[in-house]
Amino acid sequence: MVKTDLTGINGVSRSLLHSKITRQQQAINLLSETGSNRRDSLSISDSARSFSKKSIAALIDKSTNVSASELSFYFANYDNSGAILDAINFGENVSCGYNPDFKEYGVISFDYNGSRQIVPNYAVPKINTGSLSGICAVNNSLVLNNKSYYSWTTSSGSRYTWTVNNGKIGWAASESLLTENTNQKGTNFKWEMRTASNILSALAQGKNLYGFNREDVLSVCKSVGFTTGFFSIDASAGKHSYILQETGKVIDVDKKIEQLNNTNWIEAGFKEGDTVSVYGNEYTIDSSGYINVSTDDTFASTEIIYPSH
Repeated sequence: MVKTDLTGINGVSRSLLHSKITRQQQAINLLSETGSNRRDSLSISDSARSFSKKSIAALIDKSTNVSASELSFYFANYDNSGAILDAINFGENVSCGYNPDFKEYGVISFDYNGSRQIVPNYAVPKINTGSLSGICAVNNSLVLNNKSYYSWTTSSGSRYTWTVNNGKIGWAASESLLTENTNQKGTNFKWEMRTASNILSALAQGKNLYGFNREDVLSVCKSVGFTTGFFSIDASAGKHSYILQETGKVIDVDKKIEQLNNTNWIEAGFKEGDTVSVYGNEYTIDSSGYINVSTDDTFASTEIIYPSH
């Protein structure tokens, strides 16, 4: 990549850097043979589209050791913005490398069909976030399509592109990888989105929220339309049901039901025929000491009432 060292013997490093940037700028100005083919929600800058396929490798610094095979996916999908975005946002082992001062000359790399592929940073398509649906629950149920794009609105009102990938919900890699690395709490929107992403992804995958601030949990839940009481989320990692309390505490309904069904109530001191009220429904302890609660049952309460001894 372009070197950051602008000092050297007799200013040689500065001269070489200036010469390289000049050549790259000339290439941007001269190459204009490719057109554009984009989906409604996608766009790519004119400067990026001005590069021909043959010029791509020449514009990436030789120090990156780029081979033609690593650019095969990009060349094959040069006019397919959707394919490029999907490979970056839903691919495996996605990473980005660039000089912060000249990041348009770096690359995003990812695994594709068993090989390592790259896309130049300047050629990563931009998504029109305004054309995307927001992440919003309906009747306390949030259903998100897998391998899809959504918009997320921060507390400041700014909108960003988010993706859903097998229960992982968060800022699209095609955009987040190319921003400045300012992720500290209290400094900007990145910390806010990281917190929201972690909370929603944990809920979507049925993981506990241990370690999360309850105020943050309550804020994130409300931001997607969850109100207190029962809510569910399905982001292609199974449907998971919870109870949101006013304090921000979240009860995992699925795990609680599993615990209740696995309890031998007779061994716990109760007797056959006693009833346990689970979220508004009554379940009778059978002769073996168990009750049978289904996660598909309809519940009208958030309380569990145990039989009196």
